[in-house]
Amino acid sequence: MVSVLTRRRLLGVAGGSLLGAFLLGPRVGGSDHVDPDLEAGWRQPRADSRNVAWTADPGPGADGTVGWQLPLDTYRRFEHAGLALADETLFVPTHRSLRALDVENGTERWRYAYRESASGGLFDRPQLDTEPRVRDGVAYLVFQTGVCALDLDSRRLRWRYDLDSGADGLHLFGNTVYVTGRVDGDDRLVALDADTGLERWRRTGRVVPLAARSGLLVGARYDDGRLLGLEPETGTRRWLSGAEIGASSLIRSQVAAVDDRVVGIESTGDLTALEAATGEGRWTVSDAAADPNTYWRSIAVDPAERAVYRSHPDTGAIARIDFEGDEAWRTDEPALEFGVSVGGETVYASTTDGLLALEADSGDERFRVSIDGGATDPLGSTPLIDGDRVYHLLGETVSEVRPR
Repeated sequence: MVSVLTRRRLLGVAGGSLLGAFLLGPRVGGSDHVDPDLEAGWRQPRADSRNVAWTADPGPGADGTVGWQLPLDTYRRFEHAGLALADETLFVPTHRSLRALDVENGTERWRYAYRESASGGLFDRPQLDTEPRVRDGVAYLVFQTGVCALDLDSRRLRWRYDLDSGADGLHLFGNTVYVTGRVDGDDRLVALDADTGLERWRRTGRVVPLAARSGLLVGARYDDGRLLGLEPETGTRRWLSGAEIGASSLIRSQVAAVDDRVVGIESTGDLTALEAATGEGRWTVSDAAADPNTYWRSIAVDPAERAVYRSHPDTGAIARIDFEGDEAWRTDEPALEFGVSVGGETVYASTTDGLLALEADSGDERFRVSIDGGATDPLGSTPLIDGDRVYHLLGETVSEVRPR
């Protein structure tokens, strides 16, 4: 295997004075931050760095049917709620490996499992703790305590950045990877050059990166869930909001940053919109449930229509809310599972037995399909929309839904 560039290896080979500089502070390097191209397609678990779970692509639209299904035959970690797609390949995270599937027929092209020891036994392989983020032929992942840049052609690591603990979160925004974990004995949010793994900056504190758009990185303080806005290029704090999200949201990505709004589901279950520039509250839509289970909730945001779609599996409802906080419609759907996305004029929602498609303007049902999740608890995902297809992970089964 090729030599992997790691933070600790660089420290080991550095000369005396250079080594001292590394030990005293972060190793800063790499190119300047560059924002992503938002037209690049659905390459993150929720479409792009903004976490919108939206695309102009329509998916199957008026009617759909299952094209192919693939049982993974492996335990899928519950927090893995999203897929990524690039170069006709669907990337699926499982407990200890990343799977790459052919989007045309669902056959497995390859899988990558990181191995810590030479024995290569099953339990020597660290668990995969993040969903895949893809850029320029590289997938960014965390295997236990290692932030990894996996070359998708060679299936070898371009670089690895070692943490002192597991990661609380990882986010890719343009050519910068943001990750939270213990570094040099303290909780830190670290910004890494996506090409080299070199640090751009680090800030002390357990701040989990959730969403980003031009000029703004949105994170949450792990201890109290309060949202804060940072400068993506420097890590400088722009604002700290009173809005608090639940701890589960640090994994499930219930926050989106779109244009002049940051939208998120608070720990109370309420849907809140903030001014992106200041973090000040614009409006809050209260939740009707007496004891909301925010863990299962999810949102999708259509920037063109300035509409938010909120799924409540615990109360069995999907609602459309405009950017002024007014509810346009609400539907009752008792069999909802985690996961909602928008493609063109269609809302796609995960259900306990498959996939549901709704008219985005009215909430009327367009079609639904059944999928055998192959598990006692189905555990849905954010439906990934590409062209006229939707790719979905339900329980242990990956499926493609295509036009009938």
